[in-house]
Amino acid sequence: MSRPLLGAVLSLGLLLAGCQRPAGGEAASTPAAAPTINNLDAAPAKTVTIPVQVVAATSRPLSVERSVSGTVTADRDSKVAARTGGVVQRLLVREGDTVTAGQLIVQLDDTDLRQSLESARLQAQSARINLQQGTRTTGQDVAQLRAAVQAAQASYDKASQTARSNRELLALGGISRADVTASEAQLSQAQADLVRAQNALRQNGQSGSGSAALLQNQLASAEVSVRQAEQNLSHAQIRAPFAGVVADLPVGVGEYLQAGGTAFRLVDPGSLKVEFGVSPADASALPAGTAVNLSYGAQKLTGRVGEGEQVAGSDRLVPIRVRLDGQPSLPVGGTVQVRYRLRLGGGLLVPTTAIQNDTGANTVYVLQDGVARRRPVTVVAESQGQAVVSGLTAGAQVISPVPPSLADGASVRAGQ
Repeated sequence: MSRPLLGAVLSLGLLLAGCQRPAGGEAASTPAAAPTINNLDAAPAKTVTIPVQVVAATSRPLSVERSVSGTVTADRDSKVAARTGGVVQRLLVREGDTVTAGQLIVQLDDTDLRQSLESARLQAQSARINLQQGTRTTGQDVAQLRAAVQAAQASYDKASQTARSNRELLALGGISRADVTASEAQLSQAQADLVRAQNALRQNGQSGSGSAALLQNQLASAEVSVRQAEQNLSHAQIRAPFAGVVADLPVGVGEYLQAGGTAFRLVDPGSLKVEFGVSPADASALPAGTAVNLSYGAQKLTGRVGEGEQVAGSDRLVPIRVRLDGQPSLPVGGTVQVRYRLRLGGGLLVPTTAIQNDTGANTVYVLQDGVARRRPVTVVAESQGQAVVSGLTAGAQVISPVPPSLADGASVRAGQ
């Protein structure tokens, strides 16, 4: 048989073999592959044991460390004001210098003040001289008037005696009626002279007393002016009211300093404190005496919370003041970092990954006899992945993290 014919026979055989049906009259078919199930949230069959991790609920407090920024302040931080105006003549210190109480810091030009003092002293001296002269003149007048009263009294007594004697002689017939009339006229004149002398003495005493009082008031007023001028002169020397560090010198030599203007700022380094604000919840956990840590650059410090009203301000933060231990060298107004530890609550501590809130209430799963049991809990406090809860017993095996498919009553196995 030729080669072409042999090839055709083989091809036909293969074709017929491919068209043959299997026994039973049905065409053979390949079974379809089962669909892949990839729903991780589907509840497992009851016969499946889920591997879980457990954490023992331990009884201990939950603490957290806070860090806030604070500002350095001082109890005695004074802007010392000038009590009189003047041109700055000398500055005897520099910013940052330590000074003692009463030390001279700023000297104002006191030329005008010295002249005012000298003028006040001269006025006081003039008032003193006027008073002395007025007192001496009044004394001389009083002596003369008193002598005149005494002379008038003697004349009146003599005239009275003469008139009485003449009346007796007239009764005896020893003298005439004309003599009696003349003696009585002399008595009336002597009486008038006596009254006039007495009135002069009385009126002169009143006038002298009023004049002396006026001169005394003038002297007292002049002496007050002297003391005021002396005080103004002393104000030209602006001194430190207490020992401390000169934090600021806002004026320079030759500048005019108004009365009431700031001459320098003085800070007592021994009264430094740090102020910062915290929430009302944190403030209640920071009573007086609580120790805190602070840092200013590389400088590490310690301090304690001082007494305070713990009333929130307009920013809803409660101001806290910390007294620094020792006498650190810090600039007033500088910023420091404050670190403190708070005890948020006590109870059973569990990871926050163990707590679920699917039904509106907080729950955890506990491994009990190979089964997951859902337990309601109350969260007391939480921070940094840990929570303090109530509703469990100490040592309970809490499942954490919770597998997505876990349900109450599921069979579980604690693994690594």
